[in-house]
Amino acid sequence: MRHALLSALVAIGSTLYVSAQSSTTITSDPRDLSRPISTLINQMRQRERISITYEDPRYRNAADIEDVTADVSKGSDTEKTYGPRILVPKGHAITFVYAPTDVGSPEATKAAIERMLREYSSLGGPGFFVERDGVRLHVLPSQVLNLNDDRVKQYSILDTVISVPPARRDGGELLEAICRQIQAQTGYKIGVGPSAPANSLARYRTNEGIESQSGRAALEHLLDSATFPGSFVWDLYFGPDVKTYMLNFSYVGSAGPAVK
Repeated sequence: MRHALLSALVAIGSTLYVSAQSSTTITSDPRDLSRPISTLINQMRQRERISITYEDPRYRNAADIEDVTADVSKGSDTEKTYGPRILVPKGHAITFVYAPTDVGSPEATKAAIERMLREYSSLGGPGFFVERDGVRLHVLPSQVLNLNDDRVKQYSILDTVISVPPARRDGGELLEAICRQIQAQTGYKIGVGPSAPANSLARYRTNEGIESQSGRAALEHLLDSATFPGSFVWDLYFGPDVKTYMLNFSYVGSAGPAVK
């Protein structure tokens, strides 16, 4: 009896050990908590080769914004005190654990990310949701604090419906045209960061225009025409000080099982 009990305890301990070893823990960067969900998503991309995009909310409430002028400005003490402020999102530290089965299918991966977003929202962060579209998952803003400290719904800037007239362009020119049209519709400028796949975009030539598509669909079509489908994703960051967006790109390689 004693031997049987000991064997059972060893078996349970071995199972727990294997389970702990097979699970993956991802965590926000304690040195930079401005965008912890983006940080966790990027870790999932690189570990699992999953195509996931991320978009910032448009932060308005002081509780979601941090003044880092004193820490990052290279100006004089007077400029740091009286000059323009450098503002970044103020995030919350988060650690997330998932198992291999959580990223084994499109449905499971979406559910795992939804769980991560719920856990972050419970910490007081802004609300996000995830949707699947083609070969990518998209993490998008859903709720944010307004100036009255109320949680209000917020749409994705890339939901904006745009049209671009047909013309002979390369991929970089079409990307700029997409961003200009979104700005024309919303008033928000979208800059393109240096991480764009410039060589692939430069080689891509098209006469096509865009007819009543969302900015997100237009971006996906362009990337998947100029590069291997699903191999590039983006992070769309909002600067609360300058009230503009910056579009950054990441290479994830071949799409994993979560986006088949």
